[in-house]
This record gives sequence, structure tokens and C-alpha cells, in this order.
Amino acid sequence: MMVNIMEVEDKGLEFREVLEKVYRERGFDFRQYKEASLRRRMQKRLYALKAESYQDYIMRLDADSLEYDRLIDVLLINVTEFFRDEEAFEIIKNKVLPYIIKGKTKLKIGSSGCASGEEVYSIAILLDEALGDKRDSFEISIYGTDIDRDSLTKAKEGIYRPQTVKGKMTDEILEKYFDKGETLKVKDSIKKNCHFMVHDLVLDKPLSEMDLILCRNVLIYFEKPLQEKIYMDFYHALNSEGYLFLGKAESLIGPARERFSVIDKRWKIYQKED
Repeated sequence: MMVNIMEVEDKGLEFREVLEKVYRERGFDFRQYKEASLRRRMQKRLYALKAESYQDYIMRLDADSLEYDRLIDVLLINVTEFFRDEEAFEIIKNKVLPYIIKGKTKLKIGSSGCASGEEVYSIAILLDEALGDKRDSFEISIYGTDIDRDSLTKAKEGIYRPQTVKGKMTDEILEKYFDKGETLKVKDSIKKNCHFMVHDLVLDKPLSEMDLILCRNVLIYFEKPLQEKIYMDFYHALNSEGYLFLGKAESLIGPARERFSVIDKRWKIYQKED
């Protein structure tokens, strides 16, 4: 009978040894993620290999280096879609973009934990629509960052299945921003402003001089001290009166609570206070 790994009495030592090995061998640092969430996802690999303890699983890692990649795939959170939470994007359209555009000709936007790029292209389309005929007078840089190189490769390609946009955009928007065929390919007019790069919120220095940062449904998987640090990283990364867009289940904690004003409480949209 298979052992329920969630109930193994390892006092966390062997579990943490797995995380240490992943960091040493592959450079992915999950050590400050929430343990319960990681255990649930790691359990999928233990079940798949019929491993009955973390020590057993460590032996599998030592014997098969490709297992590191399989494990990382299940530990990473890559849920994304175009215009996820449409009401929230309407607020970005009406209450955020007009203010970051005003009086500027250079715009920098960041999407942290961008996965396969849908959020990046969503904000790029929204911004292009907001600028209209003025778009050519703006220098626009939208940075999609993640620690998952495979997802970033997909994001750079900008190719998606038609069903991923079903009900998310009008036919007019699809025609304007995608080359249509068996797949949908983001047009170069949008892709040219979108830049994808490996960036680790835990280990790397934050980007700087940002007008808007989107980091949605990522930090809920981190322990609170790390959340507090990253929120302050975002504060310092934003330009004066820049905006921060979090996931619906996330809220500012720690010193950052006093550094941002609330633009929309439900959708967790904040503005930096100087």
C-alpha cells in the first residue's frame, strides 16, 4: 500500500533536502515557498514513481537527473490566460493606463511570473488600444519575467490555440492583433514591445523605473517574510505614483501596506505613495 507522503514523519529534514538539491543542481530556489503547497505538488512525483518516502525519492533524483526537470515542472505554477479576470482589466484600462500615459512618452511595464505570456500580450493589447493614434510617439517596453525557461520560450513565440482566447476578445481585436490560422500568432506590431527574460523574484534584483507591475497569484505561494521583502522590492522598482496589480487572493503585508494607496480593494490594484 502506498504511503501518504503528506503524513510521513520526516520532521521536514528530507523534504528540505530535496529542495536544497533542486537549488544546487538546477538553480531553482523553492526554499522560501509555502511548505504545504510544495508538499502537495511534490507528492505527484512520489506517487508517479511509487516512492514511499522522501529519502526514497532522493535516491531516484540521484539515479536520474531528468527527474529534477519533472519535479520542477510540477512545482512551478503556470496557470495563465488572456485577460484573466476581465473586470480587473477593465479597471486597469479605465483607472490605471490613462494616468501612466499622461505626460509621458516612455512606458515600462513588468509582468512577474508571466508563464507563457498571455498576461504580457493582454496588457500590450490594452495599452495599444488606449494609445490609439498616439502609439508611435511612445517608447514602450513590457517585460515578462519568469524562472521557467520553457514557458518563456513559448511566450516569445506568441503562438496560442484558438480555444485559449474563446470569449476573451472580440473578433475585431483578434483580427487586429493576431495572425489567424490553425493557431493564433501575436502580430509583430505587438510583439516588438514585449521582452521576455529569466528573472527570479527570490534571488535577482528587481527591475527598475516601472510604471506598472503585474504580479498575480505568485506571492501567495511564498512565506510571509519573503512576501514582505518582494512587496518592498516592487515599491522601489516603481516610478513615482506607479501601480501594482496583484492576484485577487493576495494583499499587501508588512511595511508596504503604508507605502501604497488602494485603487481597487477587490482586485488588489495599488498605487505607490511617495
